[in-house]
Amino acid sequence: GEEEEVQVWNFDPARGEAALCRVWLRRGSCKWGALCRHGHDIDLSAYSLRARRGAAMPHLVRGDAKASLESDTVAFVVCGNRAVYDYEDPWVAQRFLAPETAGTHLWSLLPLELAVQTLWSAGSSGAQALLTCKDWHQREISQKMRELTYQEATGAEFPDCSARELSEVMLARRLLLSAQAFSTKSDYQCSPVAQVPQPAPCLAVLLDEAVVFAVLQSGEIRCHRSSTGQLLASSPRLSKGRLLQAATLGKAFILGDDHGGVHLVQRDDLSETKQLRSSGKSAICALAALKANQEAYLCASMDGSLELIQVSDEDSRIQLLAELGAFSMAPALCAFAVGEERVLVSAGPHHLWTWSPGGLKAVAQSRWSGQGICHACSLNDKLVIATTAGCRLQWWSLHGEELRPDGETQAFRASNVGKVVDLCAYGDICASLHANLTHPNLTVVLWQGSSKAEVARIEVSGLGQSLALGAGCLAIASFAGAGRSRAGTNVLHLATQPLFVEKVLKEPKKSKPAKMFAHKSKGGYKNLKTKHASSSELRTALNSTCSTCVMARG
Repeated sequence: GEEEEVQVWNFDPARGEAALCRVWLRRGSCKWGALCRHGHDIDLSAYSLRARRGAAMPHLVRGDAKASLESDTVAFVVCGNRAVYDYEDPWVAQRFLAPETAGTHLWSLLPLELAVQTLWSAGSSGAQALLTCKDWHQREISQKMRELTYQEATGAEFPDCSARELSEVMLARRLLLSAQAFSTKSDYQCSPVAQVPQPAPCLAVLLDEAVVFAVLQSGEIRCHRSSTGQLLASSPRLSKGRLLQAATLGKAFILGDDHGGVHLVQRDDLSETKQLRSSGKSAICALAALKANQEAYLCASMDGSLELIQVSDEDSRIQLLAELGAFSMAPALCAFAVGEERVLVSAGPHHLWTWSPGGLKAVAQSRWSGQGICHACSLNDKLVIATTAGCRLQWWSLHGEELRPDGETQAFRASNVGKVVDLCAYGDICASLHANLTHPNLTVVLWQGSSKAEVARIEVSGLGQSLALGAGCLAIASFAGAGRSRAGTNVLHLATQPLFVEKVLKEPKKSKPAKMFAHKSKGGYKNLKTKHASSSELRTALNSTCSTCVMARG
């Protein structure tokens, strides 16, 4: 019957760690014969198992294929005349999972834990089998494989992990580790990774497919190729005495300075600039581009005024929407969509609103207090808020048209990580940039939005300024401290796909040939072979030369 078709052999440590002869079990023969110190009770040579290291192995006991088994107790699994699983040889599972021989009838007979362990031991072939097996319908096994891969990569458990969530965290984690390996100059290098010096501190980093825009505090926008860091274009700077405070990217760049001025820069070649307003009542501290209407932008100032900027080819106008009162903390604007497009307005301690074309609505009171800068980003169904006053992240969930608090999290060993300098999001992944003033290091922490768990982090030397994470690029702007021979520099770190890690092999030093030079003691001739020759060798060479001359005369 079906129960006899699948055989499971488990370890039996009670019988001894060196009870069976490994060679006899795998080959069916042993050169010691009856003199062998280990038992010849079990013979699995009919399944073409390859002999491995050592002569002894623990005793085995027949198990029940239908029972729920622990993966670390299973030694062998055979089905009919084929081996399915060998605890010492991943090639057995790979051969069984070959596309031309793989089937799905076996997986319904195996317990879930054993099926997952069989695929996991096959490595990449096990993952390929999930796609190449004909009529594959084992969704539970696929789900367990994703969860096991997620836990192996991040160290955190994530039940019901989807394929998209797994791919997002693996991609972001790989980009993160690439930037760290390049900055620490380890033996492993990740390619391509570039470091691009900047002439001024970086206010924001904006990604746009294959290019990266670095917005500097001087008002200059520099466009770099994300793969190599090559400078493609740059815009003019702001007038003297003005510093940039906020920037956003929609159909064009909208910049706000510390005098309340608003500037427009076309994104095509960064050459066309326009001043929408020369000055205002207070400095502009936040800007956000609307997604539904690419010609509309939301602007927030420190005096609490919320304005709508309309940009068109014919005319541009700035409309006052509301007066929210003076902010004690620089607010953050974050666009998100639930039904209709809305913008979150968060000013830290006691100010939290949502704006939509229908009007402004108060949401809740923030728990933070103090002064600083507020940051916000939107994930699939969550919003994340943080400030430079602390290292905590505040999560908000979207329930229909309503925002609800969803708890707070902080990075592991938060005292060593430092305060939050910037936030960004990609899919269901949130990335937070931390800076610790006591130690000149920046830390980037990745968070899984669905579980609100920390999944990866890196530490890079320097002070963090801005961060951006996309589908194929990670950009980190930082300030490198002054060294002995140079002043401090602002650096833009770029890590992109495709990535591969390879060992850097140090080439042996090439042996240099002996130098040729003239010396007075040797008649001015260049010493090639006679540089280290002894006096006896010189006399031998001289005698042979004289003999040759005598024979020639004779």
